[in-house]
Amino acid sequence: MIAIAQVGRHLYLSAELREQASWQGMKSRISEFRGRGARVQYHLLMGLYRFAVNRWLYGIFCRFLARFFASGNAVALDLGQRRRFWIHLDDTYWTRFVLFHGDYEPEVRRVLDAAAGHVDLFCDLGANKGLWSVYGSTLFSRVVAVEASAETFGYLEENTQGLANVTCHRAAIYARSGETLTFVNTYQSHASARLSPSGDAGDRDRTETVATISVDDLVPAGTAALIKLDVEGAETEAIDGAARALSEGSVLIYEDHGGDISSATSAHLLKMADISLYSVETEPQEITNTDAVRALKTDKYTGYNFLAARRDSALLAAILEGFAKPPIAK
Repeated sequence: MIAIAQVGRHLYLSAELREQASWQGMKSRISEFRGRGARVQYHLLMGLYRFAVNRWLYGIFCRFLARFFASGNAVALDLGQRRRFWIHLDDTYWTRFVLFHGDYEPEVRRVLDAAAGHVDLFCDLGANKGLWSVYGSTLFSRVVAVEASAETFGYLEENTQGLANVTCHRAAIYARSGETLTFVNTYQSHASARLSPSGDAGDRDRTETVATISVDDLVPAGTAALIKLDVEGAETEAIDGAARALSEGSVLIYEDHGGDISSATSAHLLKMADISLYSVETEPQEITNTDAVRALKTDKYTGYNFLAARRDSALLAAILEGFAKPPIAK
């Protein structure tokens, strides 16, 4: 333990510089450390990341290091307006993508920023631990966060506790409400849940059953909402359950994963009448066919975010216009 602390002090300066450079797009920073030795654990983790040549090796480093520190050690990211997002230091997903790489999904942040002032309701569907729910609470008067995994939902509730404008539901987004879905939480990867109609869980995976809810039952009639959809394996069904919301001007932020050669979600949307698709990885670019989607997906391990809405959606027009404006100061 003494040796680990000494290495931590040597890594402190470079880690501090990375901390200052992180999350500049969201004007965010680490505001608090929680747990015995959390500060040292954080700096060690960021230093060790440089030696992790792939995600698998980083996962080993992260979990091994956690054995030497108090369970539950975490850091809080300040998202503005006294909103915090807690990241546990044994979490191989969030520590890698947020703490080390910094500006997580900057294209999603830009969409949310551009929509601010033009829409009241933000739906974070497949909310995971609630990063975008917490950030969205600073921009929109109402946020609805939905997460299916019981364990992850607990973290979502922790991160949104005390936020009066955030409502959380443990459910699975699907075409119809009131049904039951079975899904698999992949071992040591809470960000990799998938539908499991045939019970194809591994020995150490965790299978769960949860009730369904449709987008149209979450978005009040006559309301245009901004909807972020990240529901592993159920995207097309979830979109079918959002027919009314989309017809009334709602805008969908959805993920088309690089590993999906067929680009099934985008193909499904392109078949729908009057629906326009846009890539938002950089400046908005209209997408008219799946070949264009596949051309943008250069990494099979990465999820790529796109926008979908009716061509005449006023909210879509406001978001596209908002991309040309400076980011919102937090």
